Order: sequence, then C-alpha cells, then structure tokens
Amino acid sequence: MSLLKKTIIVTGFTLIGLIIILYAASQAILMNSVKNMEEQAVEKNIQRALDVLADELSIMNYTASAWAAWDDTYEFIENTGDKYIQSNLGDTTFTGLKINYMVYVDTSGQVVFGKGVDINNGNRVFAVQEALRDHFVVNGPILNHSDPKSSLTGIVLLPEGPLLVAARPIVTSGYEGPIRGTLILGRYLGALEMKELGDKAHLSLTIRTFNDMSMPDDFISAVSLISQENPFYINPLSEDVIAGYTRINDIYGNPALLLKVDMPRDIYKQGEISILYFILSLLFVGLVFFGVDLMLLKRMVLSRLAGISARISDIGSKGDLSARIQITGNDELTSLAGEINLMLQTLEHSQQKLQEKEELFRLLAENAQDIIYRYRYLPKQGFEYISPSVAGITGYTPEEFYADPDITYKIVHPDDRPALITFFQVSERNSKPQVIRWMHKNGSVVWTEHQKVPIYDKEMKLAALEGIARDITERKSTDEKLEHLSLHDPLTGLYNRACFEENMHAGDGRGNQAGIVVFDVDGLKLVNDTFGHEKGDTLLSAAAKVIKSSFREGDMVARIGGDEFAVLLANGNDEIVKNACNRIRAAVEKYNSSNPDLPLSIAIGFATRDDSATSLNDLFKEADHNMYREKLHRSQSGRSAIVHALKKALEARDFITEGHADRLQDLVTGMANAISLPDSKSADLRLLAQFHDIGKVGIPDRILFKRGPLTFEETGEMRRHCEIGNRIAMSAPDLEPIAEFILKHHEWWNGSGYPLQLKGNNIPLECRILAIADAYDAMTSDRPYRKALSHEMAIAEIKRFAGTQFDPDLVPE
Repeated sequence: MSLLKKTIIVTGFTLIGLIIILYAASQAILMNSVKNMEEQAVEKNIQRALDVLADELSIMNYTASAWAAWDDTYEFIENTGDKYIQSNLGDTTFTGLKINYMVYVDTSGQVVFGKGVDINNGNRVFAVQEALRDHFVVNGPILNHSDPKSSLTGIVLLPEGPLLVAARPIVTSGYEGPIRGTLILGRYLGALEMKELGDKAHLSLTIRTFNDMSMPDDFISAVSLISQENPFYINPLSEDVIAGYTRINDIYGNPALLLKVDMPRDIYKQGEISILYFILSLLFVGLVFFGVDLMLLKRMVLSRLAGISARISDIGSKGDLSARIQITGNDELTSLAGEINLMLQTLEHSQQKLQEKEELFRLLAENAQDIIYRYRYLPKQGFEYISPSVAGITGYTPEEFYADPDITYKIVHPDDRPALITFFQVSERNSKPQVIRWMHKNGSVVWTEHQKVPIYDKEMKLAALEGIARDITERKSTDEKLEHLSLHDPLTGLYNRACFEENMHAGDGRGNQAGIVVFDVDGLKLVNDTFGHEKGDTLLSAAAKVIKSSFREGDMVARIGGDEFAVLLANGNDEIVKNACNRIRAAVEKYNSSNPDLPLSIAIGFATRDDSATSLNDLFKEADHNMYREKLHRSQSGRSAIVHALKKALEARDFITEGHADRLQDLVTGMANAISLPDSKSADLRLLAQFHDIGKVGIPDRILFKRGPLTFEETGEMRRHCEIGNRIAMSAPDLEPIAEFILKHHEWWNGSGYPLQLKGNNIPLECRILAIADAYDAMTSDRPYRKALSHEMAIAEIKRFAGTQFDPDLVPE
C-alpha cells in the first residue's frame, strides 16, 4: 500500500474519530445543558398553570366576598324569604358567575339555603350533595371564620369530581358583624373547565385525582416521585413531547389532585439541530483541512519520496550501481537520498570484489541439499571438493572423502561396484543419470542418482569429473510401494486379480500339472449391511489368512473380487489340491471355534490338469463353476450360521432387561388367543417377539448403551435397526416369514412411526399387537432411571395413546 493511501486512511480515521469524540462530548455536555433548560421551562409552565388556577380561586373569592358582605344577604340568613331567592338566586346567577353551587350556612352548621346548577348541561338544578354537606363542620376550615374579612379558597374532592370552593363569612355591607353564617361558592373542575384554564395559560393541562387507581403509568410514576422536597416531576414522553407533574392539596392540606402539563420539546430539538450543525461544521472544516494538508503533504513529501522510490527501482532494474539519486532541499528526504547514494557506492565496491572472487559456486554448493563434488584425475586422483551435504546423506564428512580417494568404492553397495567403476572410468558425458546404492555409515542403504560432466585439460586429457549426486531413497521406497500396490490387494496383502490373470496367461504352456482353487466368502454382504464394512473387512482379512496358511510357499494366492479368492498351484495334482482344500475346511472350523461371534463360511471349488492341453483360463472357469455349485448347496447353511451368531450377539447385548423376549412371547400369545388369531400367525408372532430387535446388533455400542439422550444424528442411526433386522431376516430361512414385521414393528397407528410412516390398517396386525405388548413390558419393568409402573398405570398409559400409537381396537376397554 502506498504512503499516500496510508496517509489518507490514517488521517481519515483520525478525523472520523475526532468527530465521534466531539459528538459524544457535545451530547454529554451541551445536551445536558439543553435538558436542564427544557426542565426549567417545564417547571415554569407548571407554575404558570398553578398561577392560573390560583387566579380562578381568587376571582371566586372576590365574588363570594361581594355576596357575603351584603346587607340583603345578612338579612336573608336571619329571616329567610322567597323574595331574596327569587331576586338573586335564579339560574342565570349561576351561569353568570360560572359556579355550580351557592350554599348559605348559619353559624350552627345548618344549611339555610343551598342550590346546585349544572351550567354545562342546560342549567339542570340539583340539591346540595350529601358529600359536600359533610364538609360543613362548625370548626372545620369552611365554616371557621373568626374575622369578618376572612376567606377560604381551595379544592374539595367529591365523588362527582374535584370542586373549587370559596367561602366567606356573611356580614353587613360594611364588613361588620356579628357573623351570621358562611357563604360557599363551588365550581366543578371538569374537562371543560380544565380546557378553559389551559387556554388562559396557553398550555395543555390534565388532572387526575391523587387516589385514582386507574390512572396511566406516567401519573403513577409521578405519584411515587413527587415529594415535599421535589414538588415537580419532569418526564419526556417521546422525542416530541415532554410533561411536567405536580401535586395539588385540598383545603385540608392533603394531596388531592395530580396536575400534568404537556409541552412540545422545541428546546430539545433545537439543541439537537445545533449539535448537528456543529458536527457538520466540524466535518466541513476537517475535510477542508484534510484536503489542504494532503495537498501540501503530497507536494512537499510524498512526491519527492515517490521520486526517490522510482529512481531506486530504475537503478535496480538496470543493475547499474554506479548511478546516483539527485534530490534538492535540506531536510530528512535529502539526508535519505544521501544515505542511499552512500549505500549504492558501497554495493558497487562489493560487486567489484565479488566479481574478482569465484565464490558463487562454493556458496551454492555449501547450501545445496544434493551432493556437489569435483573428482580430479590429474595430477593425483581424489576428491578436490565435495559439498557438506554428503555428511547428511552418507554419514561421512567431506574431510573423510578428502583423506581417502577410494572411499566411494568402499561405501558403495557390493552389487553396484561394477557400475561405480564404469561411472568413474568412462570419460564421455552420460546421457542418463546413473543410480548407485551407497551404504550409510549406520549400515542403511542410500539410493543415489548421479549426473556427471567430464572436465578436460588443454591437452584434452580427462582432468576431473564434476557431478551431482541426489538422494532418491524416499522416491525409490515410494516406487517400490506403488509397484507392490499394483500387484497386491491393499486390504489382505494377497496378489490382486490383474496379477493373478497375468500369471495364468504366463503359466499356459509351462509344465503339465496345474491346479486352481476358487473361494467365495458366504454372507459378506449380510455382515457389511449389519455390522458395517469394517467388520466385513475383518472377515475378509480372516479368510485371507486362513486360505494363505493352507497352501505352499510357492502357490499364488490372490483376491480376485469383493468376496472371491483364487489360488494357482504350479505342479499341483488332484491329491495336492484336495489336501489343501481339506486343510482350509479344518482351518475354518478352528477359526469359528475361536470366533463364534462372527463365523467364517467359505465355498470352495477346484480343478486340476495333467497336461497342457487345457488352458489355465478354462481351468479357472471349471473351478469357479464347481465353487458356485457347492455354494448353492451350502449357501443357506452359511447364512444361517451368521444369523445364529447375530442372535447370540443380540442375547449378549440384552441392554434392556433380562427375560424381555420371554415375557414378550407370553404377552403376544395371550393377546393372540384373546382375538382368536390363527395358530400360524401366533407362531410368527412369537418368533417376532423373540427377534424383532435383532437389527440392533448392527448399531454401534456408543449409541446403543448411551446413558444420556441421543442426538438427532444418533436417533437416525438407532432407527436403522428396523432395516438392518429386515435384511438379516431375509437372509435366514427361519426368520424370512417375519422379515416384513421386523421392518414395520415401530410404525404408529397415526402414521408418525418409522421407517415407512405407515398408518392404520396398513400396519400388519402382528406389528400392532407387538407394539402394545412391547410398551406394556417396558412400562412394567424396572429401568436404571425409574421404577416399574403398576399394571393399572401401564394399562392407563396404553389407553391414553390408543388411536395415536396403538390400534384402538386392540386396546382393552
């Protein structure tokens, strides 16, 4: 990456980081100030709303004063009369004064006159509510007036809502007593009144009673956060609206109302816009600074540095170390150019010295992995030079080669000494490399490949040989392995089919007597399908050892197919071949006695000739025909032996519970008798109860005996036991009638079983009977993780899954 790109990246990231830091700082500092200003504005609006409310109470107090300090009212409270009521207390009075209540109470607390008017609903008249009368207590705040000019304003909570009240003592027009009672004016503080108050204050106002349990969450938060020390609670409701809350007490000093003031967040938004403009301004200034700085840097530094780099590249490409770098100025770049020129001068001198010395070949030879040598003939034979790599390849140091001119003859393999002599005596240049074996100092054989160049003196006499010897031991070993693999079977180590056929073709016409034996391993496919190919390979390897050990050293034993072997016996007459076949049969019996879990069964066929008239190819066909004829006679018995071994393996791996198969036979027999199942089907059912899980012999022990729950992949592997069991049963005449039942014994009535997802009556009856018996036995038997269930509990559980897992017609009522 160029310096210009690096400069752009570093400066760009620095600018971006600076802007991010400034933005975070402005958010933390400026926006905090903006939020404080916003909260102060909200508090002012709350106070303004409270002032408007106080003004309304002041107006009501003034109105109450005008009516209470009046001679007519003073006379009316003493001598009530209709004339005062008709003249002064009509509905229009309430509408004009914008009040809902006018109540005249004497000094004993008795209501002399009281009237309520719904001024917002057609001037509907109603009596003074009992809840309001409860507040007319002689020594209470409303009626307690010791001075003719005393007054009371505030809020009274009624069931109908909060009520603004103003109370004044009833005196004469000159404010003289004695006080004859109290005049109370009341106005409900409803939604319409709150809207009027909000319009006066130019605010959005909302009130809630302090003990309202259905108030919104923001009011509930305000109730818990407002206190005597913190009378206001500020709560941003969204990016656009902020609200302030305060508490309003009633005339008794108790919390009565919660006032909410909403206002748009103009201050907050303006703060955000200001910060955005500030960041954009910084970005613009930064970009301008970045561009100017980059231009100056490119002009004053990078362009000059690029000139130095280009000049150095030019000197390097031409290889002219006498060239120099020319640069003007008096700074670090000028000093750098001077240092480079000094370095070029030093390199020029070094190059001259290298040209004067012929060290290049020696440096190459000293570090080469191959052996590089020069063997002189004149004036005296011996090694003039041999590279140090000879010690790693032969174990002998160069000094040992210099000291003994005949060392190569001594360490060469005895069989290759003639080739070595020829190699060093022939003066012509070899067209092909010469392979010679050397004996390492530790006694091992080292294969080397030599290439030489003869060197002549002025008289054209052979003066020396210059050559390279390469260690090809590993390559030779690989070639031998490949050659072995081309002729042998990699699994058994026997000869392969190609090699066998080549020997048959080469053996035609050689001698008269010959014999061929052909073998076939029975049940290999069944073993592969059941236990896996690893077990099948084990069986093939065992067969190969048995066959190989039964023949003579010179007989050619080969694996000619997947489960087929053949032996070519030169000079093998009929008696020799028969004896060999008998040895094989005896070896198979011996093997099976030691390996009952995986028995070996081999079909054998052979043919012999006494003269060369019969070709070995025809002889092989005859032996193969004889083998297949024997295989037909004994194929079932071979597979039966394997199935018998599988049954033993299943018994040995009875991981569920001892006696499970026996109990299951009793259960299915009882069910078969209960539904009058034919005897033939009952027999198959008992056989199924015994062998339904035979496929589990092919499931790995790590899954079969796992204590914890199975993974998804392990569950899929476990479910394969139905298919494996089906294949096993198909291979055994005794189990073939129940092969289909083994495949389908885990199907469910509702179709959610496996492996075929059969449903209802598509599931064989035998499988449906076994499913119920198997589930019952599993539930009523102890498990490592739980105790056995009782008969009643197991039956209840089976009934619960009737129609889902089990055939409902087979489940007991």
